[in-house]
Parts: sequence; C-alpha cells; structure tokens
Amino acid sequence: MSLKRSIFYTFLTQAPNLFLFFIASTLMTRVLGDEGRGAYALLQNQTALLSMLLGFNLGFGITYFTSKDHGDPRRMVRIAASAICLNLVVVPILLAMIYWNTGLRQLFLPKEAAHWAFLLYVLFTVILGQITSFIGNIMLGMKKFRMLNRMSIFNAALSATGFTILYLLRNRIEPTHVLPLVLAVALSCVLLQSILWCIIYIRVVGILPIPEWDWSVLRPFLAFVLVGYVSNIINLINYRFDIWVVGSYAGTAQLGLYAVAVGMGQLFFYVPEPFSRVVQPYLYGDMDKVLLDKFKFIVRINLTSVAVLSIMLGGVAPWLIPLLFGKTFTGSVIALQWLLPGIVFVSGSKLISLLVVQGGYIRFNLVATAIAAALTIALDLVLIPRWGIIGASIASSISYLALLVVPFMVIRYKMHIPIWDMLFLRPSDLARIRALVFARLPFLTSK
Repeated sequence: MSLKRSIFYTFLTQAPNLFLFFIASTLMTRVLGDEGRGAYALLQNQTALLSMLLGFNLGFGITYFTSKDHGDPRRMVRIAASAICLNLVVVPILLAMIYWNTGLRQLFLPKEAAHWAFLLYVLFTVILGQITSFIGNIMLGMKKFRMLNRMSIFNAALSATGFTILYLLRNRIEPTHVLPLVLAVALSCVLLQSILWCIIYIRVVGILPIPEWDWSVLRPFLAFVLVGYVSNIINLINYRFDIWVVGSYAGTAQLGLYAVAVGMGQLFFYVPEPFSRVVQPYLYGDMDKVLLDKFKFIVRINLTSVAVLSIMLGGVAPWLIPLLFGKTFTGSVIALQWLLPGIVFVSGSKLISLLVVQGGYIRFNLVATAIAAALTIALDLVLIPRWGIIGASIASSISYLALLVVPFMVIRYKMHIPIWDMLFLRPSDLARIRALVFARLPFLTSK
C-alpha cells in the first residue's frame, strides 16, 4: 500500500477511535466522580512509569530495525522475547518491594488503592501492555497498516462497551467497589486485546519467539534505543510530574478535575498518531525530495487540524464539560483552555521529531525533552501551589513549546531544511486534499 493510501485510510479510522474512546472516558469519569478519577489517574501514572522504565524504548527500535531489515522481523522477535522474559521476573520483584515497604507503598499507590490486588492490576497491565506493544511495533515495521487500523478500532470499541455496561449498572455498585470495578473493566480490555494480538502474531508472523542473549546482537540495538530511552524517561516528567505535584498540593479531587482537562486535550493526539504510525517505516528508509515534500504536507495537515480543533474545543468547553461530566467538573474548563496551546505544540513535535531521527540527530530530541523537563519541574513547583490546576496547565503549555522549537531548530540549522512550509496549510494544500479524497472516495463526485 502506498504512503498516501496508508495515511488516508489510517486517518479515517481515527474518527471512530476518537468517538469511542471519548465515550469510554466520559462514562468512566461519570462513574468514578472527581475523587475516584484522581485516584485512577495516580494509579495509571504509576503503571505508565513502570511500563516506560522497563520498556527500554524497545518498541521504537523494533519498528526502526524491522523497517531497515525490509520487513524481516526475525531479529526483533528474538529481542522482544528477551525483554518480556526479563520483565516477567523484574516486574513482580519491584512490585513486591513496593508492597512490603510502607514508605514505597504510600508513595506509589493512592490511599484508595492500597490493597495488594491493585499491584496485581499494575503487574498484568504492564506485562500484557508490553506484549501488545511489541507485536504492534513488529506489524508497524512490516507495514501491516490494515491490521493495525482494525485492531485500534477493536480496542476503542471494547473499551467503550465495557464502560457503557459499567455506567448502566452504576446505581447497583457500592461506592467502595467503584474503583476496583473500573480497573477490572480496564484490565479485561487489555487481556482481550493481548489474546487477539497473540493470535494475529501467530497467523501473520508465525516465528517462535526464542529469546536472544547474544551480546553481539543486543549491543548495537541497545546502543541505538538507549538514547531514545533516556529521552522517554525525561519526557515522562513532562507528561506526569504535574500529576504528582497536583496530587500532593491540591488533593485527589482537584487531580480528578485536572485529569479530565488533560484527557480532553490529549484526545487530539489521535490526529498525529496515524500520521506518525504510517510515516515511520517510510521515513526510516531512504529519504528523497518527493518523500520530504509529502512529509511536510503531512506536518501541515497535522498542525492545522489540531490548532483548529483546539480553538473550537476551547470555545465550547464552558458548556461541553459540565454537560458531559456534570457540574462537579466545571473547574476543569479553564485548566483545559490553558492546556490546549501545549497540546498543539506536542502534536507538532510528534512528527517533527521523527525527521530529526531520520537525519541522524536523535540526541537533539533528548536535548528537547531535557529542556522541557527542567521547565516542567521549575514551573510546576512555582505555579501549582499558587494557582492549582490552572498553574499546572500553564506550566505544561510552556514546557511543551520546547519539544517543538528544538527539533525545528535542528531541522533548520543542522539538516538545512526550510521549516516555514511545515507550519500551516496553504491554499494549494486544500486542492491537494480534495483531489486525494475524491480519488479514494469516487462516489463523492458521482452524479
């Protein structure tokens, strides 16, 4: 499938994905309330932290090297199997240490989730999430976009179905059972996704996942991914540090309000996600002027789409958020409005940083995340105690700007590629988009 067709059909799948995940998020928040939503956000924060720390950025490397090997996944399958075997030992040990140490348990788990069963949720979510991630990255390197698109819709539909059922039964649930049931639904979705991904792997790839422990094979792979790994760890601060600070200074109720604002804004990450997913295998191959022109066109569509959607959401947020989540969450409105500029910056950086990697300047992505992390820590500690969740949103938007500016500087001054034609759509782009849509959907032009 060509790059244009891959992007077009992948982008089309994002509409139902966005709608279904929006339903799931809204209903889950309705069930949990502000306190429960805050506790859920803290628990998911720790799960994301463990997944990031123990994932070693292998997913990125798996896609990169599978693409470099012209879609041959054998080497990456062995490396992924090694990582999973390692984490089957390491993750339970880490979680046992957290549970048996009172200080770590109080730091790692919200007070509403201190039971050992919540650590089992984290364990299975991390391990199963890594399995699905590695298989998905192998499929991406093999350019199996149709399979990836179908699975993304299935995942969204599964989540929406689970939380719809829970919402309909909410009046029969004891308040103390709400958070455990929400986590049970989330874990059930992850389990079903993992089973289906494994079936797909057997049918499409069919390579026995024998772990690879040969250092001569692992060393060049790890040397490549570890720069990105450090960058991802630092980037985790950009996305998660504010949650820790808000939880400490403002409490779980305010954190619940902030989580809704963040969740609403991050729905727009579904715009750059299909673009990023599709261009990676092409971008990591041979670059030429034609491909660069297509990439710039994609970046313009991405930035313009997210900017327009953010302006629209910011305008209707005072009416939309109370309508969807209830008057309890009215405090999320201003926080969301201050956060939306940062969402635009991050959405742009998700594509721009890929071009930096292609040019061999991946270390500058690390510089960008380090600058953003320093800004996040400093501004969060200053603004959140003073302005609460609004301060958190302002701090995030300022720090996210660094994630976009630094890669742009690298592209302009290191790679000597003009950047001004990457910002927003031009009039000629509209005709280009119209021609692309009519070519893929000819019934639109039929009389």
